[in-house]
Amino acid sequence: MQRNLPFILGGAFAVLVVLFNTLFVVRQTEQAIVLRFGEYQRTINAPGRDEPGLYFKVPFIDSVVSYDKRNIGLTLEGQPIVASDQEQLRVDAIVRWRIEDPRLFYQSALTEMDGAGRLRTFTEAALRRALGGATSNEIISGRRAELMQSIENDLNASAATELGVRVIDVRIRQADLPDATRDRVYDRMRSEREQVAGRIRAEGAREATIIRATAQQESERLRGEGDAERARIFARAYGRDPEFAAFYRSMRAYDYAMEEGTPIVVAPDSDFFRYMQRRTGNR
Repeated sequence: MQRNLPFILGGAFAVLVVLFNTLFVVRQTEQAIVLRFGEYQRTINAPGRDEPGLYFKVPFIDSVVSYDKRNIGLTLEGQPIVASDQEQLRVDAIVRWRIEDPRLFYQSALTEMDGAGRLRTFTEAALRRALGGATSNEIISGRRAELMQSIENDLNASAATELGVRVIDVRIRQADLPDATRDRVYDRMRSEREQVAGRIRAEGAREATIIRATAQQESERLRGEGDAERARIFARAYGRDPEFAAFYRSMRAYDYAMEEGTPIVVAPDSDFFRYMQRRTGNR
């Protein structure tokens, strides 16, 4: 028995080695491809499938390559970008991506690290294409969301066909001007805003002048119509009662001729005071 023990142990070890090279586990967060002598055979638990578990392969002939099934992050820092207004920016971006076609990814990149390196190259080119057509103001604040969507679409059009990946999201985390040009660009932006403010103020002043002139014209028109209507009323009144008209004119003369506290010497029987006299002639 003791003489057979080494053979037994050797056989058990061989069985374990064969089992170890026959069985493999694909976790829920992984996807795998099976290769036979380096040639693709099948994919397990790819996106859209639910196939985690224990699997068999031909020992010593088949090999298994596993990739992460989850979203993967890629960070790009300090990317030099020249905007359309020739201002240089330093851009930090984040890309979230996922392996959609493990077979194509294996053929194009082999490993996740190599795939991330190729995707970085694609992203740098997409950043320059998208941001190079925008001004520095648009990149910093004005059109950032639109530009990020453009970069994402560009990456999915290029990386998906060559790497078998899908870009989930692109974020421009930070876009800064170099210290040497920041003050100059801010001064230019301030000057542009002041020009816009001056134009708005000039337009407001012009509108105010037009409104005032229109209001004055309308006021003069209404005043003229009122004076004309008053003249017509007086004319009709004078025509109906000449005595009243004479009385009214005298009252108006009193009003304009004498101020309060002004002494005046006029004969009592003057025509100026004839309406102040009693009809009976008594004082």
